[in-house]
Amino acid sequence: MHAKPYADTHLTVVFAALAISRDLQARTAVTIKKLVQTLRTARSATIEINGQRMTLEPKIDGPATAILNRLETGH
Repeated sequence: MHAKPYADTHLTVVFAALAISRDLQARTAVTIKKLVQTLRTARSATIEINGQRMTLEPKIDGPATAILNRLETGH
């Protein structure tokens, strides 16, 4: 009896992801595979050692910067 609401939710998430990926492809002119590969390294990390918290920012290279700029400007 509870399977249907979860199936509906799953389908909604899948279609939302598809819509977002299509929008990203259209706005960047880059395939989703290449987009994921390029932006994979653009992650920050927060670590805590002996009660001191430190956030490490990613080093974003040329191709990732170009993609992010296209997303920001829409061109």
